[in-house]
Amino acid sequence: MSDRDLKIAAEVSKIAAEIGKPASQVALNWLRQQAIDVIPIVGSRKVSQLQQNLACVEFELTAEQMQRLDAVSAIELGFPHDFLKSSIFQDFA
Repeated sequence: MSDRDLKIAAEVSKIAAEIGKPASQVALNWLRQQAIDVIPIVGSRKVSQLQQNLACVEFELTAEQMQRLDAVSAIELGFPHDFLKSSIFQDFA
């Protein structure tokens, strides 16, 4: 796993501990609550795992929790996006 993956997993686990829910439910809700339609594919091998995953519909993450997960998982777009957002470019726009 990459450092980025580990940071995402750590934030998911941190939020899970804060709200007393399994990390799998937090991750599934993070996907479900995206602005675009996402259908998560759960890899449950046991009925109990499936039941636990489906219980994610019983709560929602707060806007602050969603923002934390979005921030830690943000993809760096690099050039030219970074340049176009820079103050140097904005001074000329």
